[in-house]
Amino acid sequence: MDIEYIYTVVGALIFIAIVIVVLKSDVSKQVQSKEEKRYKIISNYKAQLNKELGALQNDKEAYIAKKNQLLKVFSDELSRNIFFDKSEVSEIIMDLAQDT
Repeated sequence: MDIEYIYTVVGALIFIAIVIVVLKSDVSKQVQSKEEKRYKIISNYKAQLNKELGALQNDKEAYIAKKNQLLKVFSDELSRNIFFDKSEVSEIIMDLAQDT
């Protein structure tokens, strides 16, 4: 009977400790909107494209090959992303292709 009482008290204390830790945790409740997330994704792709192609400005063939490779990767990633539908993916890729 004493062991059951000890297990109950220890279990209750552990449960209370977990509840206190969870409630006191400083979790940010700022959630990005769909538009903010979309803008961030597109901005990251533009920055990566500029970074990767910046070194290849003098070599046109390597520049075009690298740009095609990156655009294919971006298109594949965007097609699997829940924030974009098929028509938006093609618009974004066309925009990325014309920017650089």
